[in-house]
Amino acid sequence: MSRYPCQKMSSSCPGGMSRRSFLSGIAAGTMAGGVIGCGPATSQSPHNIGAPFDTGARIQQPMSPSSGSLAMPGPYVGRVIEVGHRGSISEGHRDAAVVKTMVEQGMTRLVPEAESVVDAWRSFFQPGDRVGIKVVPVGKVNKPGLQRRDDAPMVDLRRPGSISSYELVHAVVEGLESAGVKRSDMLVFDRYLVDFTQAGYVAMLPDGVHWECSSAFGEAAQLEIDGQVRGMRRHKNVSGYDRDVFREMPYCQPPHIHGPQDDRRFRSHLSMIVSQKVDKIVCLPVLKDHRTGGVTLALKNMSHGFVNNVARSHIGGTERQGVPPGNLNHCQTFIPAAVSLPTTREKCVLQILDGLEGTYEGGPGSWNSTFATWEYGSLFFATDPVALDRIGWEIIDAKRAEEGWPSVARMGLDSEQGMGPKNQDAPATEAFHIRQPQHIPLASLLGLGTFGKESIDHQRFQLA
Repeated sequence: MSRYPCQKMSSSCPGGMSRRSFLSGIAAGTMAGGVIGCGPATSQSPHNIGAPFDTGARIQQPMSPSSGSLAMPGPYVGRVIEVGHRGSISEGHRDAAVVKTMVEQGMTRLVPEAESVVDAWRSFFQPGDRVGIKVVPVGKVNKPGLQRRDDAPMVDLRRPGSISSYELVHAVVEGLESAGVKRSDMLVFDRYLVDFTQAGYVAMLPDGVHWECSSAFGEAAQLEIDGQVRGMRRHKNVSGYDRDVFREMPYCQPPHIHGPQDDRRFRSHLSMIVSQKVDKIVCLPVLKDHRTGGVTLALKNMSHGFVNNVARSHIGGTERQGVPPGNLNHCQTFIPAAVSLPTTREKCVLQILDGLEGTYEGGPGSWNSTFATWEYGSLFFATDPVALDRIGWEIIDAKRAEEGWPSVARMGLDSEQGMGPKNQDAPATEAFHIRQPQHIPLASLLGLGTFGKESIDHQRFQLA
C-alpha cells in the first residue's frame, strides 16, 4: 500500500498506466470517470460517498476534436507567426505605437487570405461575441518601496516586468473593436484577483472593458467552488468555478491539505468565466521558463490559468509532511488533460504570445533567486498552442545556452541543476527531480496541436 494515500489510484484506474495510455484514454473517451471526468453527475461512486461536495460518478465524455472551425488547434495548424521590432521595448518600457503595428502585422500574416487587418480580426470575432482576454500577471517585478496591498498595483506601471504587456492588451481591445465587438462585451481576466490587481491590470484597463478573476488568491487547498476563501472577506469581481465542468485525475495534495474524505481533491473545475461568461478567448501568454513545467507558454496558461486545484500538479514538501521532497511533479499529464476540456478547446481561438520581455531562468516569478529576464522584442501569433509552445521552448533554450544554463529539460534535482551561468554553481533552487516540458508533445496526442518540427511553419518577420 502507498505511503501517500492521496496518490493511490482509484479502483476504476488500472495500475501501472503509462503517460501515453493515460492521455490516449482521455482522447478516446474510454477512461472511467473515477480517473478523469467531465460533466454532470450520473450515479454514485465509492470514493465520494459522504463527501462534503458530492456530484456522483462521472463517465468520461468523448474527447474527439470539436467540429467547430475555430476550435483548437484552429484553422492554422502548425503555423506560428513571429513579429519582431527592436524598438518595441527598452529597459522594460514598451512602445505602444510599435506594439500596435506588430499586432497588425502579426494578424494579417496569420490570416493570409485577409485583405486587411480588420478582415483578420473578423475571421475570429463578430459583433455580439463576448470575448475574454486572458493575461499573465505572474512575472511582475515589484517596485521598491511600495507598501503591499491586495487591491493596488505593486509594480512600476511603465516597467511592470515579464507579464502580458498592457500595450498588447490595448492593441487587442482595438482589434476586437475593429471587428465590431463592443467594449462592454470584453472581459480581461486571470486566475487570482490579488495577482491581477498587484500587476496593475485594473489600473490600465481601457474605459468600458470589464475585468474579473476566478479566485480571490491561491490559498493552499484551492477547492472552494465560489473562488472565495473561508473566514476572509468576500471579494467582488470573483467568478468562481463551474460545478459541472471539470477534469478529474487520481492525485492530490497530502492529507494535511486535502482531507482524505473530500472527493473534491481529485477534481479541477473550469472557471465560470470560461464556461459561462465568454464565447471566445484571446490568450496572451508570456515567454517564460518554469520550475515544474519546464516552460510556461500557451498550454500552461490555459491549464493552470483556467481551473482550480492546480497546486496538486506540483507538490513540494518534506518527509515530515508526508511528501518526499522534489518527487511529486505531475505537470506533464495535468497540463494536457486540463486543456483538453471541450469548452477550453472550443473557446480559445487565438494565441498571442508576449515575447517582448521573456524569462529564461527562475520562472515563473521574481521570488526565485535565479529569476532572469531578457528583452527579446517579439510577439507570436497562432491558433495552434502546441506548435507555438514548441517554438517558444526552443527560443528559451537558445537563450539559456547563451547564458551558460542547461536546457530546461535537463534541469532538476536529478540532472544538471548545479550548472549555473558561465558554468558557475547556481543556487540550489530546483524544487523537483525534473522539469516537465513533456506536456507539449503529450498535448499533441490529444489533438491539441502539432509538435513535429517538420510540420511547423514558423515565419519570422523583423520590422525594424
